[in-house]
Amino acid sequence: LVLLKIIELFMEQAKEDYSKIWGVINVSAVNQNGRSITPITRPSQIEQEKLLRSIYGSRVDPSVVQYIEAHGTGTAAGDPTEAESIGSVISKNRSSQVSILKIGSVKGNIGHTESAAGAAGLIKVLLMMHHGKFVPSLHYSKEMSSIDTEKLNLAVATAVEPWEESSEYGRVAGINSFGFGGTNAHVVVRQVKQADHLPAFKKPLELVLLSAASPKSLQMTMANTAEQLSTRSSITLPSLAYTSACRRSHANYRYRKAFVTNSLQHLQQELKSAASTEPAMSKAEPQLVFVFCGNGVTLKEFSEALLSSEPVFRDKCQEIEDLFQQHAAISLLPARNRSPKDLLNPELSQPLLFALQVAVASLLKHWGIKPIAVVGHSVGEVAAAHIAGYLSLADAVKVIYHRSRLQAKTASGRMLVVGNIPVEEIAGHLHPYSGKVCIAAFNSPISCTLSGSADAVEAVQRELAEAFRQRNIFLHVLNAPVAYHSPSMDMILGELEEQIEPLEKQKGEMEVISTLTGAAASANDFAQGKFWARHTREPVAFTRAIQTAARGRENVVFVEISPHRALQRSIKETLGKGTKVLSSLQTDAEYQTLFTLVGNLFELGFNPNWQHLYNGYQSIPVAIPQYQFDCQKLLSYLDLHQQTNQTGISTSHPLIYGINSDDMEFGCLVSQDTTPYLYEHKNNGVALVPGAFYVELGLASVMSSSRPKVPLSSCQLSISFSAPCVLTQSSQVLSIKLSPQKAMTAFEVLSSSNAVYAAGQVAKGLEGVVEESSISCQAIYRRCKSVISREEIYEALSQVGFQYGSIFKQLSDVHYCQELKEAITSIKVNEETIRDMYSCCIHPVLLDCFLQMTAVLTTRTLPSRAGFPSGIGSLVVLRPLEEEMMIYMRMSKSTGNSLEVCGCFVDKHGSVLAELKRVTITFMKESSSRDNEFLFENKWKEVSFSQTIGHLGFQPRVLVFADKLGIAEQLKKYLHPASRYVMYEEWESLLEGDTQNKMRAEVEDYDEILFLWGIQKLKEDFPRKAVDQLAKCCEAYRQVVVALREKTSRCSIRVITYRTTERYVDHINCGFALYGMTRTCIVEVPEITFQLIDLSSSTSRDISVLADVLVKYKGGEYPEVCISQGRIYLSEIRRTPFKDISVLSDIPLYEPQRQLFKQNAVYVVVGGLTGLGFETVKFIAMNGGGCIAILSRRIPSSEKQEEMRALQQQYKGSKVISVQCDVASTSDVEKAFQSIANTF
Repeated sequence: LVLLKIIELFMEQAKEDYSKIWGVINVSAVNQNGRSITPITRPSQIEQEKLLRSIYGSRVDPSVVQYIEAHGTGTAAGDPTEAESIGSVISKNRSSQVSILKIGSVKGNIGHTESAAGAAGLIKVLLMMHHGKFVPSLHYSKEMSSIDTEKLNLAVATAVEPWEESSEYGRVAGINSFGFGGTNAHVVVRQVKQADHLPAFKKPLELVLLSAASPKSLQMTMANTAEQLSTRSSITLPSLAYTSACRRSHANYRYRKAFVTNSLQHLQQELKSAASTEPAMSKAEPQLVFVFCGNGVTLKEFSEALLSSEPVFRDKCQEIEDLFQQHAAISLLPARNRSPKDLLNPELSQPLLFALQVAVASLLKHWGIKPIAVVGHSVGEVAAAHIAGYLSLADAVKVIYHRSRLQAKTASGRMLVVGNIPVEEIAGHLHPYSGKVCIAAFNSPISCTLSGSADAVEAVQRELAEAFRQRNIFLHVLNAPVAYHSPSMDMILGELEEQIEPLEKQKGEMEVISTLTGAAASANDFAQGKFWARHTREPVAFTRAIQTAARGRENVVFVEISPHRALQRSIKETLGKGTKVLSSLQTDAEYQTLFTLVGNLFELGFNPNWQHLYNGYQSIPVAIPQYQFDCQKLLSYLDLHQQTNQTGISTSHPLIYGINSDDMEFGCLVSQDTTPYLYEHKNNGVALVPGAFYVELGLASVMSSSRPKVPLSSCQLSISFSAPCVLTQSSQVLSIKLSPQKAMTAFEVLSSSNAVYAAGQVAKGLEGVVEESSISCQAIYRRCKSVISREEIYEALSQVGFQYGSIFKQLSDVHYCQELKEAITSIKVNEETIRDMYSCCIHPVLLDCFLQMTAVLTTRTLPSRAGFPSGIGSLVVLRPLEEEMMIYMRMSKSTGNSLEVCGCFVDKHGSVLAELKRVTITFMKESSSRDNEFLFENKWKEVSFSQTIGHLGFQPRVLVFADKLGIAEQLKKYLHPASRYVMYEEWESLLEGDTQNKMRAEVEDYDEILFLWGIQKLKEDFPRKAVDQLAKCCEAYRQVVVALREKTSRCSIRVITYRTTERYVDHINCGFALYGMTRTCIVEVPEITFQLIDLSSSTSRDISVLADVLVKYKGGEYPEVCISQGRIYLSEIRRTPFKDISVLSDIPLYEPQRQLFKQNAVYVVVGGLTGLGFETVKFIAMNGGGCIAILSRRIPSSEKQEEMRALQQQYKGSKVISVQCDVASTSDVEKAFQSIANTF
């Protein structure tokens, strides 16, 4: 992108907004020769020379220009003509004192960009100027050229050469650009160098911001920025921070990361660390509530850093000081020169606190961080009322001045903070001290502040300490000289009310939740002296105020306006530990706290005014951070579209597109880009497409195909759900096929392999199909007296396997009537759904809410049975669904295996928006009386090896493939001194060259192999890396096994894994794959002894037992061992016991007459001569399989051949053959399949 601006306006503006100026176009000219030359595409040397003479000689000295970027299309007519015109007008008229004129063309590098060719040439010239280099024009050679460069006094740049700048003009170049129709243009460009701008004040810290549209893009951007910092030495931290905030767009990106840093080196470390962790997605922009602290917060010193560096903060403090001095000779700044005793005096502490709070809040508002509501604890409400706009600054100063002055006269008493005990219990202990001690502030449900005479408060403190000594009571005496909000305030209330009036009534900008009442205050309240008098005396209702501030608001973030943390604990105790409470200031780390606040808000989705935040700290933007696109995902998305939608027929619907021109088939791309909400619909942890989605696909496809168009309200849909569609990380395409019939259109929703997920029909042109156009919601609510909370509903759904993300969780509390089996609830559609709601016939998420609500009826009808929606008999959408509405349903039929419900979506007046009838919920099958024949499990039995396994009798020499966790390192002292250890990093060198020979040489001299490379935690956040690691580990293991098979002497291999058995799994590791490979090898490679050993910990106790197992005992008898807490367990396969055989009801029980396999198909069983493999062969033959081929490395023994013949005799029509084949060899497999094809 090249941005051009008029120089007279731009140069000054560029300095003001710190734009990067690459160069200046000093002169330009254009002419036309289209009518004078035939054909039109032929260049005119006369016109080109005329164009250049209009610039050079008359306006620009030809000796000044150092380089010409030619149009240079590479044609036989164009290039010589252009070179002749440049030579005759420019190069021949240059001074002999200057170097030869260089020419070149970017088209040799990137090709002809047609209408953008001039811009490409300009960009090339500007980049060459910037780097001070001439770059070569590719594919030019003097021998092949038809241009006589010596005669024309020209030189074509064929190598990278330095571009020296002249002392007077710097670097100057001319650029040609010629049009197809004869338009010729030329510009002269001069380089401009900008001086670095250094702000007057350097901040001690900087805030660097990054954002992206996907987590992978953000991780890539962080990694790229870290890499760029190591190569770009000219970048400074302030310029990078300014660029990242003000010269990059963040508003539309939900993945964000902020870094508070003091150096590029520290930033680089933070970037690398953050790039390895998947970032969380920000929610909707948070709603901010400013909370101003009150008395008891000691201000040790004023913020010198903010006073010197932030004009808004400094000016506000000065303004406040000037207003205070209208009342008394008070000097607020700087505070650090005050003694600790002075800072406790209300006449100074309250004005200082007020000034700091107003200045900080004003600075945050200037930065675009504006709250929707404010709360002030005690005296903090004065600053809160001013920030909200209800009090002018002059009136707020007046309230603070008189309040602090009069309270100083009452200087006596003590204040005590009590925590960790319910306030009601504390209040019960204060009855004997009535009139002496009272609750001055209700901070949280388990925290309050007591105030009163010093003696009485001290007595209460002792009593509470004794009464609650077993309950971790918190007691802290505040460093306050006045017993605020206690009876000692009574003496000043009349004078206070009189002195602070009159106050000007002002219209506020935001809500103030008053801590006098715990509710929202009005403009009238703040304009009355009586209000402030009550506010001084009565207890602080902080708990109720915080509850009010959070009520009815989502994504609330509290920002504490205080010199240090004072109220965060109280807020979290009131609303829960998950409540977001952020600090705005720490007087000994101002920028650290402020920038951390801004960074946290940015990551949560808030968008400050970055231009204001960096006002006075602008700099020339730098080239980083550079956005890194998540290209792979976008390309796969495009490829999938190209494969599935070759015709490119679009529809107006967001989910479907036409596949053919007759509108009889539609496609739907399901991916995390197009339908991210579907991945929040899970059953037993597996993401499934909800049935409601098929409803929308069917209805939308029929509506799109209708000719002529019909209103949605005249269509009636029915559908049955056939099979679940499991969602994976990769994209998939669903197809919707339509079959028009007389009065309706049938449809099917299918997979890419034509598996049917759902089928239904839509009848069109109907009238009066809805039974009721409205219902009486009030009457239903009166009948439905039982209330089931939203949490109970989703807990019930969770119990039967359904898990939902936040987008699907939209039900409110449900009101239920047991007699009539009916239920009603309200629903407020969330923002994510609203965006697409009106583009859909009936949004799948909202229809799924109806299906979720059936859980209320099913759990009360058959509480112990899990049910799934299996069909909808009738759905009619009368009007678009609304953002706030209600769902009503009632049971219409109940059988032993299913439940039918009907219901509707209605607006707040009871008018029906959509009606559903015969919605069927099918329960899991009834229990089977058959015994458990099909399920087996590993059972671990504790043993003593000394009782079961013979001693080795010698210390074996071991080749150890060592892990990174340190287990192999701990084993060294137990193993033979001649044992060798191969680290995981050495695997790359082993793979180079003749792998098999190297591996064979490695294993030849050892008695045993210990394979520990499976002990590594796979990076679950990076699936591709996890697969790569897994593949590398498995390939290494395969190479070891292959090498051992060819070893001259007998050898064994023991695979040691870490927390891989089902007893202790807590992470994903390679051990799972190694277990499967080893179990196969035990059957397939009998010449090698295998043993699997799983460790539950790396403690010295377990390592010692492992060493005993390895050194003292043979492992052949027991192939699978587990070591845990110093004990040894052996694996046994047993039938899975069930107390209730009903859990087997969903396992298909194969009946003898049912033929599972085909007579005319070939079934290939790998490793089918032994164990489970031959059992599989028998199972296929028993169930109708006609042609069975066994692949094995060995020729079947005579006994096995006899078994195969007996099998063929027993199951007539089945033919079983054995083919010798090593499935690791491609040629063996090809020969085997050719043999199978010939046989069958």
